[in-house]
Amino acid sequence: MGLSRAAWIDAEELKERFHRLSAARHPDAGGGSADGFAELNAAWQTLRDPVSRLRHFLELTAPGIATESAGPPAELGDLFMEIAGLKREAQQFSAAREKAASPLARAILEPARLALVRRHTSIAEQLSTLITETEACLRGTENPPEVLCGVLSKMTFLRNWERHLAALATGLAGG
Repeated sequence: MGLSRAAWIDAEELKERFHRLSAARHPDAGGGSADGFAELNAAWQTLRDPVSRLRHFLELTAPGIATESAGPPAELGDLFMEIAGLKREAQQFSAAREKAASPLARAILEPARLALVRRHTSIAEQLSTLITETEACLRGTENPPEVLCGVLSKMTFLRNWERHLAALATGLAGG
């Protein structure tokens, strides 16, 4: 895509380059080809996600250093426990809501749902802040591969938890 090799890429610059290059490389464009367009799309899929981009960067600059970690980094232990607890309580709530046969029984469960939604919102905000702070570690500095591996591990867990929370939000929706 014509970008310098780096752990951090400006998302807007990446998007602009992708759109410009995809217009030129599309098979329907003069001089475009299916292979060139597929290659560009593969690069876009890798580079647009900070986790896959960092993993790819480490594979190119320090092959073999980026291995899967056994568990979340120690600094994320409390957050992991909060998310696990919320998930367990949300599953219990969903089971109770399934059993609630009448509108009155569902209405009685509403305060519990609202409490779970508040906890979910608080944890999601915490997670969002951590993701932003972690991604900021990549901007403008040259970190050694060992440091980048730690950032990759942290980002991987944070993004996975973000997906889990998004699924929980759907389950906690009213109704």
